[in-house]
This record gives sequence, structure tokens and C-alpha cells, in this order.
Amino acid sequence: MTGITPVETERLVLRELAEDDFEDIYEFKSDPQVVKYLTWGPNSRDQTLHSLRKQIAFQKEKNRQIYVLAVEMKSTKKVIGNALFTVRDHDFKTAEIGYFINTNYWKQGYGIEIVNGLLYLGFNIFDVHRIYAVCDVENAGSVKLLSKIGFRQEGHFIKNLKVKGQWRDHYLFAMLSEEFVNRK
Repeated sequence: MTGITPVETERLVLRELAEDDFEDIYEFKSDPQVVKYLTWGPNSRDQTLHSLRKQIAFQKEKNRQIYVLAVEMKSTKKVIGNALFTVRDHDFKTAEIGYFINTNYWKQGYGIEIVNGLLYLGFNIFDVHRIYAVCDVENAGSVKLLSKIGFRQEGHFIKNLKVKGQWRDHYLFAMLSEEFVNRK
């Protein structure tokens, strides 16, 4: 499978990236608050364009494993974030998800919609068995969001990733396909 059919939530569309998304993506990839817990950024215009083109190139890969998606508002067509879906192991049907959102849209429930869209994509379209997410222990918003949606915290990695010159701790959260089906 290479390209994906867009996934719709109540207010959002998770879809393949396009070069026309550049200005919206630059707006959040250049924001220090958005990238605070990430290994890269804040990005310049050139870094953002290079990154966008690289991520669009993933769409043409034969045995594609990385899906970087635009998170688009249905009402305005504005791209307010990125959603990441990575097939980590085909044999064991495991995938990793990630997401980040423009700060103007924080604390409005969009993160929950994004993650639910990624779960739908993983469990219903890709038929994976297990989806996991890793987040910085100090990223209270993501910790709360993943717990609220039904992810289990499975691990605590000590100083496993260097972020902005410092070794950081991370939590590992996961959900199985049967947990997704049986939640709520």
C-alpha cells in the first residue's frame, strides 16, 4: 500500500501532504512551543520545505512504512498539524503514531480526534495488532491525551533520546486491536 484514503473525524481530515501545505506547516514547525519535546526544530523556511518534500517523497515508496499526514480543518482547509503513522514491524503487525499541532489549536480536542483517526487507520485500514506512542515525560498534554483515549503506559525510558542537547526520559504507551474494539 502506498497512498492512503483520507481519514475523517468530526472536524478534521488526515490526508497525504502536498507542497501547497507549506505555509501552514511552516507556521507550526517554526514555533518553539510546538517542537519543544521533539529532536528537531524550530525549523527555518528552508528546513521546513526540505522536510515537506522528503515526506511527500515517502508517498512514492514501494514498500512504504512512513505516513506523514496533514491534519486539515474541514471548515477552513487550514493545515493545523501533522499526524504520523509508521509501520514498525509487518510480521508482528506493530505501528507507531505521533502528532503535533499548531499552538493556536491546543486544548480544543483536536489531539483526541487526531489520535482516534490514527487508531482507525491502524486497526481498520492497516489491520495492525498493536499501536504505540512515545512521549516526553514532561509533555503533560500528550500523557493526559494518550491515557484518556485508552492507551496503557507500558514503559519509562530513562535518558533514551537527546532533545535540544539534553538526554530526556520518555513514556511508552500502547494499545492492542482488541482494546481498541472494546474501549468505552
